[in-house]
Amino acid sequence: MQTIFAPITSPSRAGISVIRISGAEVRECLQTLGFKGAPQHQKISFQKILDPKNSQIIDETLISFFSAPASFTGEDVAEISIHASSFILKKILEILSAQKNCRLAEAGEFSKRAFLNGKLDLVQAEAIPDLIAAETESQHRQALQQLEGVLGTIYADWRFRLIEITARIEAAIDFPDEDLPQNIVDAVELDVKNLSAEIAKHLDDKKIGQKIKDGLSLAIIGAPNVGKSSLINFLAQSEVAIVSEFAGTTRDVVEVHLSIAGVPVRISDTAGLRETDDPIEKEGIRRALQKAALADIKIFLLDATNPILRQDLIDENTILVTNKIDLLDAKIGQDRSDGSVMLSLSKNGNTSALLAKLEEKILELVPKQTSPLITQERYRVALQECVKNLQSFSLEKNIELAAEDLRLTAREIGKIIGDVGVENILDAIFSRFCIGK
Repeated sequence: MQTIFAPITSPSRAGISVIRISGAEVRECLQTLGFKGAPQHQKISFQKILDPKNSQIIDETLISFFSAPASFTGEDVAEISIHASSFILKKILEILSAQKNCRLAEAGEFSKRAFLNGKLDLVQAEAIPDLIAAETESQHRQALQQLEGVLGTIYADWRFRLIEITARIEAAIDFPDEDLPQNIVDAVELDVKNLSAEIAKHLDDKKIGQKIKDGLSLAIIGAPNVGKSSLINFLAQSEVAIVSEFAGTTRDVVEVHLSIAGVPVRISDTAGLRETDDPIEKEGIRRALQKAALADIKIFLLDATNPILRQDLIDENTILVTNKIDLLDAKIGQDRSDGSVMLSLSKNGNTSALLAKLEEKILELVPKQTSPLITQERYRVALQECVKNLQSFSLEKNIELAAEDLRLTAREIGKIIGDVGVENILDAIFSRFCIGK
């Protein structure tokens, strides 16, 4: 296997950049770069990087070394901290590229080698890009829990139990003339039933884990000129949408990404809903209705002076908000009997009530969890197959077919954690990673 290398820090302007090298030729690479002495495991040394062609100094660096197998990839690994000069980086990469059996790493290849060398299971490996991308507390907590192996441990335990159950009925296959003792039959059927119930309960999660990772979607909808753009600007605390007294100003969807109650939320300001002959505005309204149909949460905004409500767009995840209450004699902050939050965006009146209502709805959809959640659709698909196979299991049918149901279930779980049958999906999984991870 070739030795690989790549920058593992962002290319944006910074004080330092770090280059990682992993493989059997790490020591030779360091010697070529002018490393003096023998690298010591888990030691950092100050070294001058030299151009092997003329021995001129390229940079003064810190080099960390980790001997196999006690490294991230399970191979010899060196990490070189250089000054963040594009010239220095390019020069060092050119020298490494000229080394025999060395090449630039592909996307996710360091993590892929860590998986192949048993340093991580596949579930842990898939948490790495999620941890890097985490922008909210809930995303960070979920990704870190998965990286620490909590989720993978659950799946590995289920697979181990399946293998043990299968072993208990293998004797009936080896000795077909002998029936399984009734106590074993009862124990196996109970174990399969319990395991099936555990997996089914894990699946019954309302996709909360995936919503935490990808974020909730929130659509602001309502008639033209009710204050939708003012609302998204208030929530974003920034002028992200044009506010105008003229109806129909917003014709396309405007989006912002925020963290609310520690949960990532994608908020969309949409075109005002009304009858129109304008083809561009019509398209904006079509997109608005599409966003509303797909949104996890809708804020339906009403004008207090002319409330126009579309009942067909109201459901249990809709928050009714009445704006411009300052133009009426009604008291700001006194919610209507229909549950609508009464406020004035122009006067900043009762906006705290809206924020409280919004946080309440978000935490209702994404409650704080202590148990690990499903974070990838491929886990869900595999686990659904597990439940299907376990529900098909019965010792009243042919014993070999019953054993096959258990084997198929164990195989599906093996695909999740990377124990079996994942060769054809590894490239797809690790291609999602960035270079250097």
